[in-house]
Amino acid sequence: MTEADIAVPLPRADPALAAILDRHARLSIEAARPVLGWLDRFHTVLESAVADGPPGLDQVARRLGMSPRTLQRRLNKEGTSWWEELERLRRRRVGRLLRETSLSVDSIATRVGFTDSRALRRAIHRWYGHGPAVIRGSGPS
Repeated sequence: MTEADIAVPLPRADPALAAILDRHARLSIEAARPVLGWLDRFHTVLESAVADGPPGLDQVARRLGMSPRTLQRRLNKEGTSWWEELERLRRRRVGRLLRETSLSVDSIATRVGFTDSRALRRAIHRWYGHGPAVIRGSGPS
């Protein structure tokens, strides 16, 4: 089959039906919702666990209906780990809270599940190479 063959109209093709089917396909694609996988569910559960305080692997695994070891294996299969996912979530939330709110570092530490503000400050230095004031001064991104 060549490019020219593809451009040749089909014999007995119905242009009206083709237009209807094309419109239906476009509407179906627009209305489609993505099917969430287990990793998306994990992220949702992790978000809610962080909102309740410092999350634990056992706690999140229980919410997902699996053992902690199974959760670790599944994350490993996805090319990530418990700590990488927790750090990624915390970094994203801390950056947003520093830029978009005037919450104190203590309040932010509590909201993202750090045990205290010192632990949060160390994490911010690890992630960004400077303190929270620099991030807060950068404004909303």
